[in-house]
Amino acid sequence: MNANAQDSPDLVAPPPLTELVPLETLHKLQDRFASLGQVTVCLCDPDGEPITQPTWGSHYSQLIGTSEAGRRAFHDSLRACVREPDVPVPSICHEGMTLYAALIDDDDHRRLGAIVVGTRAAEMPDEHEIYAIAAKYGIDADTLLEATAPEFAWTGGTPEAIHRNADVLADTVATIYSQARRITRQLADLHIVHGIANLLAGTSDLQRILDLTVQRVVEAMNVKACGIRLLNAETGELEIHAVHKLSEEYQGKGAVMLKDNAIDAAAFAGHIVYIEDAATDPRIRYPSNARKEGIVSGLCVPMTYRGETIGVMRLYTSTKWRFSEEQQQLASSIASQAAAAVINQRLIGAQRERDRVRRQMEAAAQIQRRMLPNRAPEHDVLTFGRVYDPSLEVGGDFYDFIHFDDGRIALAIADVVGKGLPAALLMASIRSSLHAHGARGGSAAATVSMVNNDTYRYTLISEFATLAFGTFSADGRTFTYCNAGHVPPVLLRGDRFERLEEGGPIVGVMEGTAYDEGVVSLEPGDVLVFVTDGVTEAMDFHGQQYGWDRVYASILKHRELRAQRLAQQIQWDVRRFVGLAEQADDTTIVTVKVGA
Repeated sequence: MNANAQDSPDLVAPPPLTELVPLETLHKLQDRFASLGQVTVCLCDPDGEPITQPTWGSHYSQLIGTSEAGRRAFHDSLRACVREPDVPVPSICHEGMTLYAALIDDDDHRRLGAIVVGTRAAEMPDEHEIYAIAAKYGIDADTLLEATAPEFAWTGGTPEAIHRNADVLADTVATIYSQARRITRQLADLHIVHGIANLLAGTSDLQRILDLTVQRVVEAMNVKACGIRLLNAETGELEIHAVHKLSEEYQGKGAVMLKDNAIDAAAFAGHIVYIEDAATDPRIRYPSNARKEGIVSGLCVPMTYRGETIGVMRLYTSTKWRFSEEQQQLASSIASQAAAAVINQRLIGAQRERDRVRRQMEAAAQIQRRMLPNRAPEHDVLTFGRVYDPSLEVGGDFYDFIHFDDGRIALAIADVVGKGLPAALLMASIRSSLHAHGARGGSAAATVSMVNNDTYRYTLISEFATLAFGTFSADGRTFTYCNAGHVPPVLLRGDRFERLEEGGPIVGVMEGTAYDEGVVSLEPGDVLVFVTDGVTEAMDFHGQQYGWDRVYASILKHRELRAQRLAQQIQWDVRRFVGLAEQADDTTIVTVKVGA
């Protein structure tokens, strides 16, 4: 093969985007971007035809875009936007939505497709406009009207910022595509040049791959023997993993530590190391063993793939031999191919482990969500709203309700230390303890005290939680509570806020802790709001926290809404504040409104 063949321009059309980047990956990137920016996103081919089903930024946009007329208009706009991306004014699609095409090009500046982002105006159309739009697209007007709020209270960030992020995402997809294509070319070139891939392609057994490699080296290069040693990263030893035509006695001559062996250290530094005479070379640690084995000359080749060296391949001859440049390159290519196979099998094993963990996480998430109440309690005086938004698949926040036969209702909200599966397990433990003791109907302080003792006894010293627990009287006029180090619930009466702080320290730190409890008389019009610190400590891109002042302002602004809508609007206000900034903490909000 021409040495420059792999560097020559590829004159044929590049493979389609989805041939090298899985459609599932594109969908995940699209859905994540749409969720973060609350915008409509669709990936298109170079002609503007959709590659993916669009992810709609809002229910309002979805209602229009999935109608027959809206779908035609959307697809026409996609084609126009992608085919003429340099038009100064972005393509106008549905009412209130403009499209922007972030182009995806390969390394040779050939078009692969585009990420088309649809942003809409923040202003809510008036009722007359909504009915006109509904008629135009054949949508039920009341349904469309209902979809305008609370979604139009959101700005979603400036279009310019969203477009910049779309450009970054397009560059990322192009990079993934280019990397996948380069890997494909490299593997194809190695297969053509060395012909060893045919020996390795038929098995996924790592040991079989290594055994075939050393055997093929001996046969193809006419050497006495070949061995492969892989580095044990924990011990620093180069361990034998495959040999061909080396005696067991020679293999057992002694440990080979990378730090003590100049030849192997040079190979790990990226050099092909030549040994002219193993019996006299001062770098050889076991010259007598080499002489007895009949080894004279040798070659030590790094097993490197994509910049990672995992071991060495050693070639031995029975006579003094100078390896040609071509032989060294052949040995290097075979070693790289073997390294690629080893790394690939390791990655497959790691991926299987990740998949196993992911399945466990998904199962845990389903179990955790089943632990949360599937509906709010029903009461003649009290109405409840709740929002639960974990930052990971499973979270450390939880809330719950306990119903008593005498009409009382207990409410709990908690935030356990940590994230992910460990936090979820701790949450489940605390929830079980809370149900076991809370169902007895004792005082709030006594219940929290028993939960604290259980948490202390049955968990590690580093495992603890904040907890706010209280009970509403049957008539809904009294709330008795105990706050164990949790973000204080707040009571809004008139224009004045009261923080409910009576209680004690977090649960799980010290056994036998005494807790106090507070009692609040409730009046018609009162609003109670319970949150976790994922609300108060939510951060924007500048590292500024949302804080209590904004929480108070949000509650005041939306106090007239129903309890569920109030909880959702508080969440939307937090989301507007943080924008696209990633959040590290779970978000839980429970609201209670007191009626007449």
